[in-house]
Amino acid sequence: MSDPLFVLIAVVSWVVIGLLAALWLLRKGHGGPGWLLIAVVFGPILALVANERVGRRPREVARAEAARPRTGGGMRVLVGLDGSAESAAALHLAAGLLGPHTETLVAAEVLDYDTAETDTHGRIDAAMDRLKAAADRTGGRVTSCEVLAGPPAQALARFAREQGFDLVVVGRHGRGLSKRLLGNVAQELMRERDVPVLVADGHHGAAEQ
Repeated sequence: MSDPLFVLIAVVSWVVIGLLAALWLLRKGHGGPGWLLIAVVFGPILALVANERVGRRPREVARAEAARPRTGGGMRVLVGLDGSAESAAALHLAAGLLGPHTETLVAAEVLDYDTAETDTHGRIDAAMDRLKAAADRTGGRVTSCEVLAGPPAQALARFAREQGFDLVVVGRHGRGLSKRLLGNVAQELMRERDVPVLVADGHHGAAEQ
């Protein structure tokens, strides 16, 4: 094998291994384009870092009360928001259709681990501000706002189980990286057998479970 060909194969292998590690991190809740640059530079070394980081578990980052929980029983509903029209439709559906029958209606946004841990640009506060603004538009139906960290579907499912929610409501599609890269949050949630999920259609306001 000629030297130039050997060098080319080595470089391509280095970059491909690094990019695969970066993709693994992205799917496990570590966001940001910085990982792609690191992947190109550090290649297989990134796989060692990824192995440690992907072991982290989704968690609650910030919480704020929006309205007093209603008494007398009722459903506990969690709505996942991400700033998209589809997630706004999910909250509108939950507040309008389920709101009168809920004891607790929580609006949640999920950040990636890296953003939640460093937060150099006040993104946690920005996420909470978005949630509060969305809650205000429901006319007092939302009882609290939560910022979570982790892969979106896993973070919502884990929080729903731990807090005893009866239903999770999400939009059919969200914003951010493509479904091919990160997967569809609604589809991933619907694979969670112990977490009932309602999926809102942003165009028609319909829903499926």
